[in-house]
Amino acid sequence: MVKKQNNILVIIILIFFICGIITGITLAIYNSLKTHKEHNISGVWWWDNRLDESYLDFAYNNNINEIYYYTSVFTDKTSNFIKKASNKNIKVFWLTGNYEWIEDSSALYKKINDFTNFQTTSIYKFAGIHFDIEPHQHPDFEIKRQTLITDFINLTYNLKNSFPDFYIEYDIPIWLNDEIKINNTVKPAYAHIIDNADRVTLMSYRDSYSAIYDSAKDEIEYALSIGRTLNLGVETGKNEDDFVTFYEEGKKYMYGELEKLKKLLPDGFGIAVHHIKSWRELRF
Repeated sequence: MVKKQNNILVIIILIFFICGIITGITLAIYNSLKTHKEHNISGVWWWDNRLDESYLDFAYNNNINEIYYYTSVFTDKTSNFIKKASNKNIKVFWLTGNYEWIEDSSALYKKINDFTNFQTTSIYKFAGIHFDIEPHQHPDFEIKRQTLITDFINLTYNLKNSFPDFYIEYDIPIWLNDEIKINNTVKPAYAHIIDNADRVTLMSYRDSYSAIYDSAKDEIEYALSIGRTLNLGVETGKNEDDFVTFYEEGKKYMYGELEKLKKLLPDGFGIAVHHIKSWRELRF
């Protein structure tokens, strides 16, 4: 009788041992697939608000957790989009921008007033504002560079002071290193903007992980020095120079490069893709 019981005990132990091995293998495969799927992509620009819901599914399936959603008006459609994204655990930021606001911000403040009303009345709200205000788009940038960049920085100071409760972030190019004096402090332009932002997304548009990282080293170092994080942006559009975009290389190559980039990034730093439509259409 004792021998029979011992045999049963051995069988039970073997069953648990085998189940443990199977569970371990299953988890290893799952984690491997999950890591491959994420690609460390956290954000995506969404410039065309006419896109159908399949693009939202695409974002979700690629583990996007932030969408920068452009709209010029706030309607039930806006609220509905935020609701659908929220159901997929994706935060939505209001994406807007116009270089004309650098010289005359009155139209911007009217838009922010509309944004405030929406945030107050809507059940589903934006997580913050994602500004794409690019001084180099000004037709006179070459001859007014210093003035326009200085005025842009002053605008970021004013917005921070006027709306201290808003979460505000900015897109900035990788070359914004002009030395600018503001409030008796001289810093590279990017440093002033990082100071005034809750976060900055750097348009580090290059087509290799090393070039992306190298283009962002100064901004990464400064952000770390003041306890901030950055998103590094990557481009997928076709109407760009080859070295700027992943259009020629395709998704598989881009995902591989972003996996390498992920290993270089400090904790809390992310990657954002420009933009949802061209990314989805990118060949694999």
